[in-house]
Amino acid sequence: MPVLRALAAVACLSLLAACQQGIGTALPWQTPTVPLAEEALAVPCGGDAQIAARIDAAVNAARQGQGKTPLAGAPLLARIAQSHACDMARTGRVDVEGSNGSSVLDRARAVGYPVCGVAQLVGRGGGPADAVARWMGQEAQRTELLDQSSRQVGSGYAIGPDGAAYYSVVLGDDCG
Repeated sequence: MPVLRALAAVACLSLLAACQQGIGTALPWQTPTVPLAEEALAVPCGGDAQIAARIDAAVNAARQGQGKTPLAGAPLLARIAQSHACDMARTGRVDVEGSNGSSVLDRARAVGYPVCGVAQLVGRGGGPADAVARWMGQEAQRTELLDQSSRQVGSGYAIGPDGAAYYSVVLGDDCG
């Protein structure tokens, strides 16, 4: 029994020492205080606001064509979408998961956007209308795009080293 107490004391002291040095501040069972999403949001690249606006317009045109309410632009959603488009372009990977493992919910929390009803669509190649047409042709993406619980939209666009266009659209509801 004295050996176990001694080992427990050493383990506790080691954890305290690590915390004082600024390493290992999150214990294995705790969530880190700085989400990995903030790293993904910091990925810089040159987007194009005009193309992002064309994506928003194509999303709203598709929604209106199906009798759905158009979505309002949301700067926080656009920030999330643009950073993710940059991340995809940098890595050449088309996925809603960030290169650091972050989800759209993680990225929304990182910028202070309420996460009720947040969804993301991603694509590669073609123009903005082509990306929206592809989403409309896939049942899961079409459902997200036409969801009436979404009230806002933000879009991002980036060109990868391969010359391909990468698109990211984030749909949300500010829970209001």
